[in-house]
Amino acid sequence: MTAIPALSGALEDGQRRESIYGGDLLVFKKVPPMEEFCAFTDALIREVFGTTDPVRAQFELDRDEYLSRVEALQKRFGEDARAKDLFLAALEHVGVDLRRTFWDWLYLRVSPHGEEHSGRRTAKLGSHRDTWSSNVYAQTNWWAPIYPITPGRTIAFYPAYWSSPVENTSGDWDLEEIRSGRSSAPLVPWPTEPVDTASELRPVIEPGDLLCFSGAHLHASVPNTTGVARFSVEVRTVDAGDVADGRGAPNVDGEAPRAAAGWFRH
Repeated sequence: MTAIPALSGALEDGQRRESIYGGDLLVFKKVPPMEEFCAFTDALIREVFGTTDPVRAQFELDRDEYLSRVEALQKRFGEDARAKDLFLAALEHVGVDLRRTFWDWLYLRVSPHGEEHSGRRTAKLGSHRDTWSSNVYAQTNWWAPIYPITPGRTIAFYPAYWSSPVENTSGDWDLEEIRSGRSSAPLVPWPTEPVDTASELRPVIEPGDLLCFSGAHLHASVPNTTGVARFSVEVRTVDAGDVADGRGAPNVDGEAPRAAAGWFRH
């Protein structure tokens, strides 16, 4: 079952995880630490791009300069302790038990309009399940926009595939090869058959909201042709107890040869 209920407060951690493992999407509304997080990240983006209109900065800069600033922004963001502290506070605010929780890293994704400013750091992800690469079915994804979004600049879900398999390249995909830079393979495994988009969902949430979903959901970046860039943040978490006990979402088509145990840290 897939639903997108809007929650105005915390949800008990075990209840949230069971809901996510069952395929639900949850939106936590107006999370105070997330509102502060968005303001902090907005200030950083404006500083790095040197503009008062960061969502249209691509029209002020040539491609190489734009991508250079995206790289500088993502590096500064990834190293900033304040960003990490605010996001952890947001997770705790919505009920996540941080004592049991491991996570990977905060990633600031930049999705500019069109294809002219595309690059490895602005790559749009096609349809995929995160679990095709992690092979960790207790994985939960958290996603939030920094600026207002529309159906044309968000992420898409395909809930019809929650319990239906998709042929894919997960059996031949190697995370360590990707991390080492020795492989030219895509950033994530891909489907090898057409994806039926009839069930597509495009959530539109506000800055300060937090979207929570299973890494086993088939999802993708929406191609952005809106004339405005999308800035969003994402992180993946796992509950240590659930991993130890084998609890999580169902695996309907993942063939990764091993679990990415080193992906997550406390």
